[in-house]
Amino acid sequence: MRNIAAEIQTTTVPRSAVALWWFGQHSFVLKGQDRALAFDLYLSDYPGNAPRLYPPLARPEEMTGLDIVFCTHEHSDHLDPWTLGPVAAASPQAVFVLPESCVPLVKGLLPAERVVGSRADVPLNINGVEIYPIPASHDTLEGAERGHRWQGYIVRLDGITVCHTGDTIMYDGLIERLRERHVDVLIAPINGRDYFRTRRDIIGNLNAREAADLAAAAGVRLLIPAHWDLFPGNSENPGHLFEYLARVHPEQPCHYMARGERFIYFACR
Repeated sequence: MRNIAAEIQTTTVPRSAVALWWFGQHSFVLKGQDRALAFDLYLSDYPGNAPRLYPPLARPEEMTGLDIVFCTHEHSDHLDPWTLGPVAAASPQAVFVLPESCVPLVKGLLPAERVVGSRADVPLNINGVEIYPIPASHDTLEGAERGHRWQGYIVRLDGITVCHTGDTIMYDGLIERLRERHVDVLIAPINGRDYFRTRRDIIGNLNAREAADLAAAAGVRLLIPAHWDLFPGNSENPGHLFEYLARVHPEQPCHYMARGERFIYFACR
């Protein structure tokens, strides 16, 4: 059986490239510049959580060698205590970056000296990695006075800029933030939103058309769709994205990541 965690540890990433692994939902690991970054790791199958359509692709205690672990907001498939605790033990050098409003949620779970509270539009530099947090609108923009409750993260590794939007819908200023940072790779949700899911307290995201339009408007070099595959009743057919791109934005590159895939992106300059 393939060991994705071991593959991350042993993969040597060429210069001017980043390697990406997708663990489903919004969980990614990026590797480049001799750094390993994780985003919204959700590797538990705790009975109290919503049922998964498939089991985790790695165990949290296998995730060694991580340098920075990002959590974009407090929902359990993005900030999962049953994942974060074991990951902190497995990667004792890792720094955990999360919105300031989430910091109280990890008290007692993560060592305080390894936790950094982020504020949208306030840059960070951690372990030599340039980080630019941006607001996310998980149906609404909330908590601006506290640096925004929902966030995404733009990171730069070896000259390549990657944006993980977090859970978001469109808002004024999102396109401009991506353009200003010259984002190469955009990781964005496509599961959308609708009346009936909102009635069930399922907060919405970009749909496939919006993610495509965002990528094209912001001039990103590659779109990677995410957050469409893990939970029954809150999923999407990624084929809708590719059909729309073919008709409306035929020159916008997009990559479908298979579950657990390793994908290496090379800088295009």
